[in-house]
Amino acid sequence: MSAMTSSPTTRQHRVVRSAALGAMALAAATLAGCLDDPAPLTPVAETGRVSGVLFFDRDNNDVFTPTAGDSLLPGVTVRLLDRGTTTVLGSATTGADGRYAIDVPVGTHDLDVVRSSSIIAANFIWCGSRPSVYRNEETFIPTPLKFGCVVRINIAKQQTQGASVTIAGIVTAQPGRYRAANDNLYLQDPTGGVQVFGVPSSLGLLEGDSIEVTGTLGVFSTQLQITSPRVAPNIRRGATVPDPVALTTAQLAATTNPLSPTVGRLARVRRVTVGTFASGNAPINDGSGAAQVRLDGNANTTIGTARFTAGRCYDITGIVGFFNNTTQLQPRGPFDVTEVSCS
Repeated sequence: MSAMTSSPTTRQHRVVRSAALGAMALAAATLAGCLDDPAPLTPVAETGRVSGVLFFDRDNNDVFTPTAGDSLLPGVTVRLLDRGTTTVLGSATTGADGRYAIDVPVGTHDLDVVRSSSIIAANFIWCGSRPSVYRNEETFIPTPLKFGCVVRINIAKQQTQGASVTIAGIVTAQPGRYRAANDNLYLQDPTGGVQVFGVPSSLGLLEGDSIEVTGTLGVFSTQLQITSPRVAPNIRRGATVPDPVALTTAQLAATTNPLSPTVGRLARVRRVTVGTFASGNAPINDGSGAAQVRLDGNANTTIGTARFTAGRCYDITGIVGFFNNTTQLQPRGPFDVTEVSCS
């Protein structure tokens, strides 16, 4: 008698049933593995390191350059804080070479320099940094202390009189344009301009130079100014002088606040007639309303009142001054005055 054989239909049913049982077994094993997966025996250490060199940055270039007068600062505590808090994550004391290294959790933190009595006495300031720390990596942070942290000119103007401020910008009126003493200039950044009074003439600063200045905010005859300036050595010569802002004479006259971004900056009025001068001042008008032009100090000599003729029109560029609550346009020299057609 021959052996029994399965029909094709029976064999197909067995294959399908076997595949289904296999899939169920795999799913059960996977679920059990997910439920019973043990915690790692050794937790992952998510830490990194921040290192740096602490120094006094005399030339304000954020690089330790001893030849420019920079000096290392040993024995100072440097800390890393949880970002936006006062929670200390780690700290170290700088060595004789100004170096420090701190191991901390990964993330972006606040770097803090504890101001010792010697740092306070030297008027050194730490301007802050937020280093990012990566797992098992070292992040190097140059850590320069300075005489002041740069703020925009509009922010500096809002400080109380007598406050120490540090600003940076482009010289728009160089020493000697106005005062025979050759010691004042106007500085401008994107937010406005301000007079700096008492600049050493030995620096030879020119219009277009980019400088940083630390000094005291003061006021003279209602005009804000920076006095007792300390100009950082990182002078960049020959930068581009900002284009003057275009104003009508009515807009010029309407500037009645010493904190206005217009005061202290370079401006230009077009097709103005110029009236009679008295004590260096004369009315100007482009048809929108009267304002005042002033030939101040040396500008009165280099330009001269005879430059202007009644009934003729001129484009005039100058610094917007604010003297005794009166807004004045102060051209710097003959190059700031151009006779043009009145039509």
